[in-house]
Amino acid sequence: MAEAKKRKKGFVVGTLILFASLSFLFFTNVPKAVLEICSPLFQNGSLEMQMMQLTLMEKGGLYDQVGERLKEKGFEHDILGGITEKDKILVKFVLKNQEASDKRQEEIMDIFHDYIEKNNLNTQTFDVKVSNDTSTNW
Repeated sequence: MAEAKKRKKGFVVGTLILFASLSFLFFTNVPKAVLEICSPLFQNGSLEMQMMQLTLMEKGGLYDQVGERLKEKGFEHDILGGITEKDKILVKFVLKNQEASDKRQEEIMDIFHDYIEKNNLNTQTFDVKVSNDTSTNW
């Protein structure tokens, strides 16, 4: 009986988080590519990782900080994200105005890792990719 209540409570909390995150995405000015990639991949992973992903997406959060720095450096981009079943946060920087050369990939990865350290986060939590591809291919 208690196990059923825990499952029901977990289901309700998970549903509310999913609804809140999708509402946030639909009612803010978020690129379509972010909606496409976050929706299916956001449901993977633990509740803690889903909450962390929401925190990273907030205004002033990690993605916003990195995005501002990339704009300063002249990179027109989208940031796509998701969570794996093994609680790894997927982050993909999609360059719009430049080819994702090895040098640019390294520069963007360095910027991202600097901000991970500034925010006292673990670099092992993230799987980061830089490309020109907007697909959900990681």
